[in-house]
Amino acid sequence: MAKSLILLRHAKSSWSRPGLDDFDRPLNRRGERAAHVIGLFLKQENVAPDLVLCSAAKRTLQTWEAIRPNLPQSTAFEETAAIYEAGIGQLYKTLSEVSDNAGTILMIGHNPGLERLTASLCQGQAGEQMARVLEKFPTGALALIDLRIESWSAIAPGIGTLTRFVTPKELV
Repeated sequence: MAKSLILLRHAKSSWSRPGLDDFDRPLNRRGERAAHVIGLFLKQENVAPDLVLCSAAKRTLQTWEAIRPNLPQSTAFEETAAIYEAGIGQLYKTLSEVSDNAGTILMIGHNPGLERLTASLCQGQAGEQMARVLEKFPTGALALIDLRIESWSAIAPGIGTLTRFVTPKELV
């Protein structure tokens, strides 16, 4: 079975408490609304991941909590510290270790990692959606990528096709 990857950057976070550690920053009101809108989009488009891999940072977990009601109850969830501040190599490693029972993975993480992973997986792809990814992968943005692999262990640069790139701003 071919694999699919959904990359979701956490929604907009709060900077209102300057002394707060980056890891502990929560979503702000705009981020809460954006995450809700993205969740509704996933439901309307019948996007149903088998597994969610989520950074352990507060804002990614809050993004997950906002979208979770719009996904099937059977969706497996793994909180993983490896996604926080991960470079592209760590993101590939994390994905390559997933069981092949998962056909579609939703990864909730951070930039610049998600933007770079999208660009790497879909390298050589042209078009308006790819140009938008390369220009900016804003908070709350969602990239849907079809992968030409049968096993997660085969994930590598250039094996993806970006099928959709959506931001919360265009959904409201």
